[in-house]
Amino acid sequence: MKISKKGLTVLSFTVGACLFVSTAFADSLLGSGYDSLKSSAKSTAAMMEKGLGSYTVEMLYSLKDNDKIVIQSSESKKFDTVNNMSESNTVTTGADGKTTNNYSYEDAKISAYKNSAENKFYVKEYPTDLKRRAPGEFNNPFNENGAPEIEKIVDAVVGNLKDYVQVEEGANGSKVYAGSLTESQVPALANAVASFGFKQSLSHESELPAISNDIFVKKVVGSAVENKEGYLENVTGNITLWGKDKNGVQHDLTLNVVLKLSDVGTTKVVKPDLTGSDVEKVSYSNGLSSKYVGTYKNNIVMDKDGKFVKIGERTLEITSVDGDKATGKYTETVFPGFESYYPEKDTFNFEYSLSSSNQMFTYTNAKGEQKNGMIQPNGSGKVYVDINMEVTKDDTRRSTIKPFYDSEFDRVFE
Repeated sequence: MKISKKGLTVLSFTVGACLFVSTAFADSLLGSGYDSLKSSAKSTAAMMEKGLGSYTVEMLYSLKDNDKIVIQSSESKKFDTVNNMSESNTVTTGADGKTTNNYSYEDAKISAYKNSAENKFYVKEYPTDLKRRAPGEFNNPFNENGAPEIEKIVDAVVGNLKDYVQVEEGANGSKVYAGSLTESQVPALANAVASFGFKQSLSHESELPAISNDIFVKKVVGSAVENKEGYLENVTGNITLWGKDKNGVQHDLTLNVVLKLSDVGTTKVVKPDLTGSDVEKVSYSNGLSSKYVGTYKNNIVMDKDGKFVKIGERTLEITSVDGDKATGKYTETVFPGFESYYPEKDTFNFEYSLSSSNQMFTYTNAKGEQKNGMIQPNGSGKVYVDINMEVTKDDTRRSTIKPFYDSEFDRVFE
């Protein structure tokens, strides 16, 4: 099992929010521990973006359903912001016990990706005049669109929980944050946020139990260590959600996350030796090749009367990938009786050059407006499709999300 990009985003936000909740410290000589931790998180992100030079980020997470492992994964990612290089190794084990390994490398000239299933390097080569994100660059989450609004939500969820946690001075000027909450201490607002977030995102993951009723936060535990240099070097979070599926079966869904920042200034990123390896070169624009020709679908799902209801389908047909050109068709179909919930059904053909530096195609939406879209591979038999995008004069991209939209499409096999 591999949780989708949207699912992982929700996992990250949930753990981050719960960590802030569980480390919202009472005012003391250090001031508000919550404010201190939030300030430290922002400082750490800013230093990772600019200032640390090179460093290693390790992440370990596991997800259990009633003590049975659903997925566990570990990732080690190395950044060299001076020489614009990065390297990543990820090992993931699913509920079936099968383990997969993914490796990636990137510098100013090439990027290389390999997974254990194929044992083949997929390599992109970049022209020197191409304007793109600097390799090895850390994307500061506090600078992302919507970050201030998310911060306000977290602040509201925290509320008056500052009396349940502690903060201590550690060795050599460090700070140690730690705290926990039981179900009786979690406010109704936090439970409402958790229930809404799960229903909107994680419950769409096919491998997870379809928890739909009586969802609440059962337990939250969090800790963090800020070193004397002022950045967080170790963060742990644990959250347990309780709920029932449609058959009334009870589930404890427990997420454990450990983050570690290490080897600051001494991390070495090593370019892989591709000599003798099985190598396939793909377009640097989005990685599409002829093997992606085919039909892809996902469901249009809404939450209606406390239940998830499929009201239609989205279909992507990639009809050809020939040289540097890709063509295809996108269609949205809504079932009878649900037209009022999804009145603007997009249908369009697309054709664009894979060597285009902006990596996007242009189409006309259901309103007759000209918009942009983008297709990106996502592992075996999957692609991401972003639509309703706009490009501003300063080359900033922004997207207005359509109702009930899901960007991950699965290949249809006969």
